Amino acid sequence: MAAPRAINSIPGVGGRPLMRVADLLARESLGLSEVWATPSMLERDVHGSYIIDLPNPGKFLSPGDLVLSGALWHTGVDSTRTFVSALADKGVAVLVIGRIVLGAIPDYFADICREYGIVLLTLREDVSFKSVTQYIDSTLADPEGQASSRSLVVGRRLLDSLGSGAGVQAALRLMFDEFGVESCVLESSGVVTALAGTSPSSERVARVWNRMLPERGSVAVVEDAGSGASTAWPILTDGAQPIGYLVCAGDHRSWSADLSRVVGTLLVVVRVELELASSRRRAEDAQAADLVDLLVADSLSPGEASARLRLLGSDPLEPVTVVAAAVDDDLYPPRAVLEAVSSMLAGIGTSVVGSEYGNEAVLFVSGSEVTPEALIETAGRSAGRHEAMLGSRQMRIGVSERTLSISQLGGAVASARTRMRAASGDGPMVWAMRSTPVSYDALLDLLPEQVRTRFATGLLAPLIDYDARHGSDLVETLRVFLDAGASWQNAAATLHVHVNTLRYRVGRIEALTARDLGRMADRVDLFLAVASLPQ
Repeated sequence: MAAPRAINSIPGVGGRPLMRVADLLARESLGLSEVWATPSMLERDVHGSYIIDLPNPGKFLSPGDLVLSGALWHTGVDSTRTFVSALADKGVAVLVIGRIVLGAIPDYFADICREYGIVLLTLREDVSFKSVTQYIDSTLADPEGQASSRSLVVGRRLLDSLGSGAGVQAALRLMFDEFGVESCVLESSGVVTALAGTSPSSERVARVWNRMLPERGSVAVVEDAGSGASTAWPILTDGAQPIGYLVCAGDHRSWSADLSRVVGTLLVVVRVELELASSRRRAEDAQAADLVDLLVADSLSPGEASARLRLLGSDPLEPVTVVAAAVDDDLYPPRAVLEAVSSMLAGIGTSVVGSEYGNEAVLFVSGSEVTPEALIETAGRSAGRHEAMLGSRQMRIGVSERTLSISQLGGAVASARTRMRAASGDGPMVWAMRSTPVSYDALLDLLPEQVRTRFATGLLAPLIDYDARHGSDLVETLRVFLDAGASWQNAAATLHVHVNTLRYRVGRIEALTARDLGRMADRVDLFLAVASLPQ
């Protein structure tokens, strides 16, 4: 991205600064409020201000003025008509009536202003006329004031682009055309969704995105020896995590107030657009997320699994290969994992759909020609960009065998997730295509979660119930005793109890479970039950 170019004049302004009535009403510190005006009249330009209380003030006024009056001239309807008609003859844009003398503004003020086409405003009693005129005159008179009016015009056009549905791309382009600032928008996953100016390299995007991950809600300046500094703003909503980032070329700390104001408006546009995109994506992802949840819990019939696959656009009659992926960093968004793997697998098979699952991503790749080797070969063609996003992290990816029938889909999900967790090796991405369980936990991972939970609670239910009723901790005592290899001394030391106390607890466990912890078979049953308890 290049640095901002010099600020040019705004086409159509002709060197004269503009300020709308609506802009003044929007500035809360001025304390102005509308008494009467049509929506189109709020778009009028204000070119100056004047405080006056003469009964016939016409010779002192100019077109486009905002007139402030305490209504000392007011004696009734006729005096009001004389005053307002004098304003209309001079092309005055706005009349602001104070209420300290007048109190409540009579209804005929609005009627007469409607007749002569004058906007009627009032202001809070704690705001002086002078503060309003100082703001208007200083904004319109000095160079920075002209820039401020210019930023109002550009800001208005940015908001208009939002209302017209032109999108973020048009908003970025507008800022680039007016200020020469190159910019882009990143989704929370690091994907560039819009840009104006030179397309940033994948390395630069990765550097900015990784810099922003731990920042949460802070703006950051990211230095780059090759292409200069960039400023990145997180786009925040009600959630704790940003939904994206606005990245602009240059260090915002050296920008003019004018440019900073425009970027502030641009952030509003970007936030609205990203919120809409995020809502659409959540709706689209919900069906895939439900499918993964139900398959992991082993609570889905083959018929329902077929129907859900069809809703996702996949043919349930085709073989499915399941891919599971995760990154060894809790800060790394699972959405970024899903986007990366989906992007790398684009073009293979007949469809690729997936969902986040906790910190993992689970994808279903349909197609009779899909093999683990073909998946890795396809992914390797575009892995470079995604490896840049990983930095020093590692992504582990597990691949299941192709399913021969829809009833094998749950097992394929379990297999892919087990292989993912068992994947080992060097490099930013490690694939595991086949595995043989070599530990009890790997073997348990091959079982559906619902089966593991039923086994654990079925065997340990008496202990769980006893602990709940008596406030004891027999389940934890059992776990420690088994982890200690049934060593009374080691287990008692870990639990910080006397050996006799431990013997009493173990006796109670044996009585409640009808198991003998002196027998290896019973120990194995209880050990696997404890290991299968939901975390």
